[in-house]
Amino acid sequence: MEAHKNSVASGHSIDRKSFMLGMITAFAECLAGEAKKLAFSPPFYPADYKSLREEAERICQEQGVFLWHEKNADLPAKKRLHWLVLFKFPEELKEYKKLRQEGFNPALHFEKFTAMLSYGSVWGKKADKVVPRMREKRPVLDSVARILLKPGDWPIQSGARPATPPQELRARRPADKRDGR
Repeated sequence: MEAHKNSVASGHSIDRKSFMLGMITAFAECLAGEAKKLAFSPPFYPADYKSLREEAERICQEQGVFLWHEKNADLPAKKRLHWLVLFKFPEELKEYKKLRQEGFNPALHFEKFTAMLSYGSVWGKKADKVVPRMREKRPVLDSVARILLKPGDWPIQSGARPATPPQELRARRPADKRDGR
């Protein structure tokens, strides 16, 4: 049987399956060490799930974290991508599902999910004293979409992350607002 043209089995210069499992492993380690609250696997075509599932579950079990399969039924069928939601604590998945039930999708409303993905956020003792910021903002390219997807297959027209990164939003705020005054 011939592999689906958009599946993990299709030919690319980089082994897509290993790339995705490597990212899943890295995020699972971040979750296990509680450096992140929630993480997404790289986006994948629906046909990829069967090939990824077993090893992704094993990685998560080894790291003491869990995963949930996001099928994105609210995205157009021709551009539908899936991902795995990785989490250590059930309340984080509950919060994610609540936002999804409110009609938000990370592919279209990324800014709604940045806090639970731990982008630019801190928690723990004296977290309120920390002012997260980037030391230097540099232009970046979307390597994940370039490696994993065919051109135009990501549902966002302007790139992988349409939302302004939290660090840039903070940098745009007046100094007194950044310092909590």
